[in-house]
Amino acid sequence: MYSSIVENIKSAIMVIDPQNMVVSVNQQCEKLLKVNREDILYKDIFQAFPDAPEEVRHIENAMKYEQEYVVDVMPYKWGPYNAYFTLQTKLLYEDGLVVGAMAEFSDITKYIEREAALKKSVEEMAANLVPISCSIAVLPLTQPIVSELEPGYFIEKVLTSVHSLQITKVILDVTAIYEADANFYDSITLLARGMKLIGKEMILTGFRPQVAKQMAAMGVNLRGIEIYPTLKRAMEVY
Repeated sequence: MYSSIVENIKSAIMVIDPQNMVVSVNQQCEKLLKVNREDILYKDIFQAFPDAPEEVRHIENAMKYEQEYVVDVMPYKWGPYNAYFTLQTKLLYEDGLVVGAMAEFSDITKYIEREAALKKSVEEMAANLVPISCSIAVLPLTQPIVSELEPGYFIEKVLTSVHSLQITKVILDVTAIYEADANFYDSITLLARGMKLIGKEMILTGFRPQVAKQMAAMGVNLRGIEIYPTLKRAMEVY
């Protein structure tokens, strides 16, 4: 029953006893650690993974110090491995005594790589300010950036880029945005405040009808920000 439950858990599971012997692994653990359970079961974990660096030996330290650990992002980059895991250890008790430690971990490499790619896209976008006069620049937003927006990082990079230019106004063009969430709308208002604090003015252009409808439904308040239906119209004014 126990082994069946462990095998059906989507996360990787490994269990060691007080002597650091590997007593249980599931299929997902075999897959992530690229091992066959027959090669590591009932073997000292230090012998099973002799080259593992100290910073990834959480299950061993959980057993040694009788302390549980939670690691949101653990680089697992040694030997044949080039991954990121999220990990949690648990102590196993029997009659009040610690009889083992269990590590439950999952591969989050794709998530980390996606986050890195998104940050790179934000940096490239922020650097894509297009000066159209000595005092005005245009910053076009794209849907992929908005869909996975990390507000704080986005605001920081845009403000840094804007601050480096000798301009007084930034036209933020959202023509390419066809859908957004509360994070995006919050980012817009926070970015406008940040611009004001560094002596710049932000102008918005290009809201699609469906986006405007979303904003109205969410009660988004853009009071104090100049808004034009199109980039062309804003450029005619300025």
